[in-house]
Amino acid sequence: MDLMQAIKSRRAIRKFKTDAVPQDALDQIIEAARLAPSGVNSQPWKFKVVTDPAVKEQVFLATRNQNHVRQAPAVIIICADTMSYHKGLRERFKELLDNGIITQDDLNGMGLGDLITSEEAADLEKFAPSAIFNTAIATEHMALMAAALGLGTCWVHLFDKAAISKLFNLPPWLIPVTLLPVGYADEDPEPRPRKPVGEIMF
Repeated sequence: MDLMQAIKSRRAIRKFKTDAVPQDALDQIIEAARLAPSGVNSQPWKFKVVTDPAVKEQVFLATRNQNHVRQAPAVIIICADTMSYHKGLRERFKELLDNGIITQDDLNGMGLGDLITSEEAADLEKFAPSAIFNTAIATEHMALMAAALGLGTCWVHLFDKAAISKLFNLPPWLIPVTLLPVGYADEDPEPRPRKPVGEIMF
């Protein structure tokens, strides 16, 4: 399937067959995410593929009983790694400073004056929006690769992030962003309406 076919065929799937997702397909989905672009090449993401029914049940409970999460044979836990973003940003701006492309005054003007000198990522929350933004790019890479492989997915944002963090013992710099149930679709939804080009161009 070519890229445009994958884009056109992708749907939010909420009914899955019980068939297991082949490991090779899961590997290709993760590889698609690994190759995603990210600001300053920070690659600020971490993934966990859950196929164990008992663990998946705990994930399901954290979604306030969204049944497609329980039903899918695999669920990918997608987290933004603010520590990676901080490190990538620091290394990139140090490179720019060392090459005279920017100055310390430029960094100060961006509110990142202490980025280069600080080895401690003391205030990682300020990096969360950018890390989450980049993680979303990787997530859509996964959704499109799944579609190209004949698999269904559904972005799940409504879930108890604290419960997921506790379940997987996540450190504070790993922020659960979304869950991606993956499996063979047991439904064939019609395309959702899209605005015409004239409405989205200005």
